[in-house]
Amino acid sequence: MKNIAVKHKVLKQASLPDQLNAQLNALYDVYEYNDMAAGEFDRLAAEFRVVLTNGEAVVSREFIERLPNLELISDFGVGYDGIDVAAARERDIAVTHTPGVLTDDVADLAMGLILATSRQIPGAQRFIEEGAWQKGGYPWTRKVSGARLGIIGMGRIGRTIAKRAAAFDMSIAYTDRAALADMDYTFHATLLSLAEASDFLVVCTNGGAETRG
Repeated sequence: MKNIAVKHKVLKQASLPDQLNAQLNALYDVYEYNDMAAGEFDRLAAEFRVVLTNGEAVVSREFIERLPNLELISDFGVGYDGIDVAAARERDIAVTHTPGVLTDDVADLAMGLILATSRQIPGAQRFIEEGAWQKGGYPWTRKVSGARLGIIGMGRIGRTIAKRAAAFDMSIAYTDRAALADMDYTFHATLLSLAEASDFLVVCTNGGAETRG
């Protein structure tokens, strides 16, 4: 008699990439929280030991309390601001996320936004598409090289942005909870001081009460 493998029930609380969905469906009995019929969640709640989410979704204390046998909240993302970590900790529920995997991507995008803003690339694109170039030249824009960059939060992403900005010969300064001993860039004790000394500001802080305001 063949052994029939029983797939564990997994609750997916947020959208995930298609490739990952295919792998999950092959290994587990995946339920989409937002697609569950009325009453279905409460009927199956005790069978879910794992919740899959992403960095944008909210996993509240109320939501966690409705899952009596929950053991793991797996966050497919870097940020976990939306997860009530305190509520999970009270029940020894593990919370995992994926720090570091998007550091380079975020830093690349930050530099792209700086370049697009400084050189007015979106406006220049519209200028060409609308045929305005036939009536005259596009206005001069400012260069990024040599400009002053202020980084709010010199953590993993902030440092990676600074590395890229240095290649543009930008003057780099930062603010953080305190001056960092291993950092040679100019430290500003307040956000206002940093803003006054910067041409561009990049915010690289975590979300939450500690950084709000």
